[in-house]
Amino acid sequence: MRSRRAFLAGTGCLLLLAGCGFQLRGAPQLSFHNVYLSGTLEKNLNNEIRTALTRDAGVTLVSRPDQADVVVTVSPLIKDKQILTLNAQGTVSQFTLLSRLSFRASDSAGNELLAPTDITISRLFNYNDVQILAKQSEEQLLYRDMQHDLVQQMLRRLASIKLKTGATP
Repeated sequence: MRSRRAFLAGTGCLLLLAGCGFQLRGAPQLSFHNVYLSGTLEKNLNNEIRTALTRDAGVTLVSRPDQADVVVTVSPLIKDKQILTLNAQGTVSQFTLLSRLSFRASDSAGNELLAPTDITISRLFNYNDVQILAKQSEEQLLYRDMQHDLVQQMLRRLASIKLKTGATP
């Protein structure tokens, strides 16, 4: 009897969520189909951006800027680590990890579609000298997660670009 009530309560909650218009955020829908990616990027970031554009956003990466609807110029990823707190012995107990990605978008003629944009993400990182190897791995995982978030935010910003259709004479 109790499991039936729990089932009915769970079903009722799902129906309420469906009725209110709740929907998981999907991949951004871009209004253009061909993209030229420019900039000197590290291999991991370059692969992640290319994968996100082709798989998630469904665009085609072209090899020349004159073939593209949009030219995306990405600056190298900047990573920073700042001391946040010290413990009573004067050693670091917390860091702030920062990642910043800068990019801009223009059409093939060089007209600006999206002004130069900076996206910055930060994470708190608790440090412990006793667990040096584990904390190094954790730091790398945090940076990788931040990079993924930066690429997803970049896609959402690129989704705001609305290309003008051909002008009528």
